[in-house]
Amino acid sequence: MVASELSQAARAEQPQSQLTAELKDDAPQTVPLVNRVGQSKSPYVRSHAEGKVAWQLLDDETIDRAKKENKLIFLHIGFKACHYSRLTSTECFTHSECAKILNESFIPVIIDREERPELDTIYMNYVQAVSGNGGWPLNLFLTPELEPVFGGTYYPAPEPNNGSSGDDERLDFLAILKKLQKVWKEQEARCRQEAKEVVVKLHDFAAEGTLGATSTVEPGVAGSQSATLARSETGLEHPGTGRTAAVVSSELDLEHLEEAYTHIAGTFDPVYGGFGVAPKFPTPPKLSFLLRLPRYLAPVQDVVGETECAHAAEMALFTLRKIRDSGLRDHVGGHGFARYSVTADWSVPRFEKLVVHNALLLGLYLDAWLIATGGEKNGEFYDVVVELVDYLTSAPISLPDGGFVSSEAADSYRRGDRHLREGAYSLWTRREFDSVIGDDHEAALAASYWNVLEDGNIEPDQDPNDEFVNENILRVVKDKAEIGRQAGITIDDVERVLASAKQKLKAHREKERTRPEADTKIVAGRNGLVIGALARTGSALAPFDADRSNACFEAASKAAAFIRANLWDENEKILYRIYSEGRGDTKGLADDYAHLIEGLIDLYEATGEEKWAEFADELQKVQIDIFYDSTSVPATTPTSPTARSSCGAFYTTPENAPHTILRLKDGMDTALPSTNAVSVSNLFRLGIMLSDEAYTALARESINAFEAEILQYPWLFPGLLSGVVTARLGGATWVVIRKDGVNDDEIATKLLRKIHSEARGGLRNIIVLKSENDALAKRSPALKELVTTQKPGAYRLEDGIYRPVNRADVA
Repeated sequence: MVASELSQAARAEQPQSQLTAELKDDAPQTVPLVNRVGQSKSPYVRSHAEGKVAWQLLDDETIDRAKKENKLIFLHIGFKACHYSRLTSTECFTHSECAKILNESFIPVIIDREERPELDTIYMNYVQAVSGNGGWPLNLFLTPELEPVFGGTYYPAPEPNNGSSGDDERLDFLAILKKLQKVWKEQEARCRQEAKEVVVKLHDFAAEGTLGATSTVEPGVAGSQSATLARSETGLEHPGTGRTAAVVSSELDLEHLEEAYTHIAGTFDPVYGGFGVAPKFPTPPKLSFLLRLPRYLAPVQDVVGETECAHAAEMALFTLRKIRDSGLRDHVGGHGFARYSVTADWSVPRFEKLVVHNALLLGLYLDAWLIATGGEKNGEFYDVVVELVDYLTSAPISLPDGGFVSSEAADSYRRGDRHLREGAYSLWTRREFDSVIGDDHEAALAASYWNVLEDGNIEPDQDPNDEFVNENILRVVKDKAEIGRQAGITIDDVERVLASAKQKLKAHREKERTRPEADTKIVAGRNGLVIGALARTGSALAPFDADRSNACFEAASKAAAFIRANLWDENEKILYRIYSEGRGDTKGLADDYAHLIEGLIDLYEATGEEKWAEFADELQKVQIDIFYDSTSVPATTPTSPTARSSCGAFYTTPENAPHTILRLKDGMDTALPSTNAVSVSNLFRLGIMLSDEAYTALARESINAFEAEILQYPWLFPGLLSGVVTARLGGATWVVIRKDGVNDDEIATKLLRKIHSEARGGLRNIIVLKSENDALAKRSPALKELVTTQKPGAYRLEDGIYRPVNRADVA
């Protein structure tokens, strides 16, 4: 294959001067490209508006030009916080010869991966398939039809001898460009044919959710057919045309949770926590699954085993302790956690901070705190919870008008620096550390606690470019009791010394260093995850920290209101994805709907404000209309960007998505919860909340769509396995009836406090009603009857009947 040959050429020894002579371009002159990225709403894309490369947007104009001039498209996918995206921009795209070749022989296009993650997924799959590696930035060469010819991640900057001195040298970016010039000029037909074959293989590689069930339900079982959805003024009604609700395939059962646990436990690192080898990511969906296992209903314990379920939670708690103490955490200022570690012991991070990852970590540490201490103030993990709350609800993360930024960069300046440096805001030499703290005893104790060494604590093999010589990444290597024993002081004294040292380091850093730049764009779905995490945390903190609880609710509510006002088109019923100095043109993807719906349901349950449940219901209808793979529509060509496999679940993109070569479904959890796992949970929650079987039918049908993959690799689908638990065992639903101006009665108050002080396990719903005129009561005949006939108080849904909650239930 051309791609394989080009990969091998990355170690070629041919002198670049000879390449230049061979590639003298005799193509006819065309109108020079003009940089167009100033039109973008992405801060990352706009930051390339003044460079030497005439960057284009991925739109019809660009595609038409590539076809007309018969040029390869060079596609760069990066993001603002990424260190290597910045290096590529400053080292390669500012290089005069690279820029000249890009402008004259290619059509250069730049994309923000946070704006178009569906394209990032497609082309990341390609790069991983051909090279075995992944990461950002992605740099790809595509036919004018957007089919991949060659691609990779970070390419080194052009240097005089790079790629020409022997087999151990990588080909640099300039040589890559020249080789692609040559290949396209001399082997275009072969490039095109192999690119088309690649697209077919990409579909097969990423076919999850398109195979459907491997078996059918038992004959005669009620609900063996798909639900059809009929529109009415009240929204989605129960299935019509004589069909009954779908059921989960008999092949999918609780045994798959045991298999998932066994595999995950087999990859667990008992020394440092986490799973597998470096690089290590926190993987919130996997950790959440492990924390939930012992909290599911008894049948799960019976199948997986009580000991195994307890061990699952302990693996997660152990990992969260290691991450808490690690170099990923900002131990000085409480500015969240970095994205991942390049080492197995979590000691050396990549310093960019993604807000969405910190929101997911807040949810995990909230559960860990509730599990470990029952929600005790100052109990284990409480410090991390409040630290993350303060980080997410303060500037620059929480924006004044509502909404949350996307990230903080890895790179920043220190006083006197001419260039940005990775980790500059977070690193300390021992000399500076001691000087800032001042007191020798205090500095020595703090250095022992945070592993600050004279020659730095970053191993040379983790610093190949000598960027971190003599620098230290703060991380906890001794507990406070050990420090106290060594120093001959009490733990209280240790804590006072560390608090004093931290305050001095923080004040110095704020005065002398520049905080890394934030990517201020608001992403709808990512904001939904922050909204949900803050809503849950605000409820848990309410009994003893009213100020932080209110800060959670205020930030979450302002973000939800901002998105509704600025990213939701009420007339066209369309959610847009990003906002940065105005709304972007990119329409929301399925994950935007899924994560925002989840956040709104959480916000409704925390505040009782019905408008958030109404908005969630409205978004859910639209998500189904745009993205759902209806089983009643005939299947189409699988590699088409308008594909339908007609087996249920949500596609990432709409049927008419622009400029994409494949239509995929997202069911596998990665660093983020998968779109379909979250959507299944939303459908169950809304379906049960609104007594709407059409929603719960689609939840079951969506699980069935991934049956083949779950049966083969259940550990890759922990989110959907939670859906299997709900499908098999159901969930818990409580209703609180309250009247305007009247506080909840004692039982209702205790019930809500009890629910909010429990970590996540199986599905649960909280419904708040005030009158029969509530929108939820209008959507659900059962709720309307309840609020009409029953007095204020708390009720639980049992066997289809709402029964009063008594004092024994909340004791």
